[in-house]
Amino acid sequence: MFSSIFLAFLGIGLLITAILIWDVLRRADEEIDREIRIVKSAFHDPIADQLWAYDEKELGAVLTALVRLSVAQGVIVEDPFSGRRLGAHGIISSGDGSGMAVHSFDIHYVAQGSDRGRHLGHVSLLVPANLALTRSWLSIMLIFTAAMVKLLLIWILFSYFAQRQLVRPLSRLSDAVDRIDPGFRPYSTIQAVGPGDGELKHLQDAFNRLLNRLESAHAERAAYEEELIGARAQLEDAVAERTRQLDGARRRAEEASVAKSRFLAMMSHELRTPLNSILGFSQFMVDEIMGRMGNAQYLEYAGDIQHSARHLLDVINDILDISKVEAGEAKLEEEDLDLRDLAAAVRRLMSPRISAKSQVLSINIPDNMPKLRADGRVIRQVLVNLFSNANKFTPEGGALTMSTGVDYRGGIRIEVSDTGIGIAAEDVPLVLEAFGQVRTSHTVTHEGTGLGLTLSKQLVELHGGDLAIQSEVGKGTTVILRFPADRTIGAV
Repeated sequence: MFSSIFLAFLGIGLLITAILIWDVLRRADEEIDREIRIVKSAFHDPIADQLWAYDEKELGAVLTALVRLSVAQGVIVEDPFSGRRLGAHGIISSGDGSGMAVHSFDIHYVAQGSDRGRHLGHVSLLVPANLALTRSWLSIMLIFTAAMVKLLLIWILFSYFAQRQLVRPLSRLSDAVDRIDPGFRPYSTIQAVGPGDGELKHLQDAFNRLLNRLESAHAERAAYEEELIGARAQLEDAVAERTRQLDGARRRAEEASVAKSRFLAMMSHELRTPLNSILGFSQFMVDEIMGRMGNAQYLEYAGDIQHSARHLLDVINDILDISKVEAGEAKLEEEDLDLRDLAAAVRRLMSPRISAKSQVLSINIPDNMPKLRADGRVIRQVLVNLFSNANKFTPEGGALTMSTGVDYRGGIRIEVSDTGIGIAAEDVPLVLEAFGQVRTSHTVTHEGTGLGLTLSKQLVELHGGDLAIQSEVGKGTTVILRFPADRTIGAV
């Protein structure tokens, strides 16, 4: 602390000294400028007279007197038009390394009876560049010496008072604090400084109050430790019992998981195979491949069979997909996806359903849209699920929209919007659950199991993204897919 304070004083002192030296040099520069102006004024006419008379000898005498009587150590007179040297005296070289500064002025002569002056010559005065420093050197040394003496006196006085009023009492107080034994109680009171030590006495009193509080806290802690020992024994018994219960529950859950996996594997084979046969044969009957059916009612029944079988197959596929994601068995085959191609594929798949309800599908993708690193089949499945819901819950003549963009984090954002019946805010968590469907008097229950949004959410999260829903009853729904920035390929 002492060193920091002294360095602050040293910095202030050096700053003041620099300002004083700058002022001395500034005054010296002003004095030199004033002398040069006097020289220009005094010698302009004599030089002009000699140039007009073209008397080289007298011109040389004038230049000699100029150097002898002024601060200039050299003077050069040149023809203003040709640059030819007309006269010179003293030092006549200038430029880098010469140590000379050049002050110039022009010579004009007004002949008797003429009202216009003639430009006779150009005069260059060579003055030492360090003349101001040379003239001010003694003053600068006096200022610097006085500053050093002041700083030395400040150092001596401050060191004396700091040692007496701060360092020694603080050392005594520090030694007294170090002598306190944490394992020995009650703590002894610190008596290292007295009232004459100023603020350190208050610091000592604060230490003593802290020791009293520590003593009280130690007594309370001892009581708490006794209670804690008893509570720990009870907790250990409870933890052991709970561990046994959890082990049993874990074993039962593992057995249930194995049974579920076996069931799903069996269902995949036992249900999908006959369903495919039902779909194939019913398609033959609907298309009347083997010949026309004699009864129109039978043809309608065959269409119902095909529709129901396809719906059941979709439900089975969704359940299997969800089970794979939950079991961690779903694998992504990632590629760089062009969202325009992806949107075109979804449009082709959804076109029959959208046309059937006279709906309008709009695709809004910016020209500079980057690519998305993802599994193309999975993202296409997500978008088809979302558009299927939008188509299902939007009345005829409604509008469906797909928009893309890049959010502030650099991640790609895909929005699927509709102008359908909408979802109440309190029902949004329900529709994101497996088999969740909203069934109220204000909405119509549509065909489906409620797995589409759940599966879509899990597939987006499998990519490290998230799915959110914004909706209002009677105004439509917007489903937002957000992907992390590391899946954005290419700059916007």
